Amino acid sequence: MLSTLDSGVSKNQTLANPNNRTALFFNYHEFNVTHYTDLDGEVKEHTDESALCVTHFPNVYVPVDSAAFLETRVVRIPRRFETTLDYPTFSSQLPGLEPAAIYDDYSDQEFIPHGRYETQLFGTSSTSPLSNYLTQDQFRDIVETVNEFTRKAYEPLSWQNILNNTLDYLTFNLWNNVISKLFVSPLQELETYVERLNNSDLLRQHSVKLISPRRSAYLSVSRIMSNEMIIAFYDILT
Repeated sequence: MLSTLDSGVSKNQTLANPNNRTALFFNYHEFNVTHYTDLDGEVKEHTDESALCVTHFPNVYVPVDSAAFLETRVVRIPRRFETTLDYPTFSSQLPGLEPAAIYDDYSDQEFIPHGRYETQLFGTSSTSPLSNYLTQDQFRDIVETVNEFTRKAYEPLSWQNILNNTLDYLTFNLWNNVISKLFVSPLQELETYVERLNNSDLLRQHSVKLISPRRSAYLSVSRIMSNEMIIAFYDILT
């Protein structure tokens, strides 16, 4: 396992000055563990170089005593706060392709399990099982579409939002009630897009589901996949 945070150089992003230790973006949801079960069943402590990278998580969107909680996992796509603070913007880089992602010499952008942690399979790199089901281009198209809806809804200096806020102020908040009946808001369009995407062949054929950012307070985008997929070889957006 190699980390660009230790070397100052990224496998996914070449720096003009190798000595420049400028902060690089990584998926802050993931973390490493060294005490885990090998694929042969032996439980032991491993070196930092052999640490598992936890890239998928319990499904918090269903009851813990439900079958779905046991059968599904979630991959979280983080927000990019350095892009803008005015409205939610999510990372359009497939997990494992971020500038400061942890990588190894085995996965080559493919999820390969190396051990079990809390009964789940994980690899030693930032590459999540999502890479086995979506290409970088497919993933980018989805996230950039989500980002465009949130931009339209929350960008403070767009003419639509300036006009709506002005009219809402002048009508003592009555305009907001009127416009909601006349026009479909970008956030409602986002909900429709999520529903349409979840019914598309692209996600249904892999038992993958996109969770609306509304359910995570627009802090991350989540994808859910069946547990069987994880065992067979894992999961997707938040």
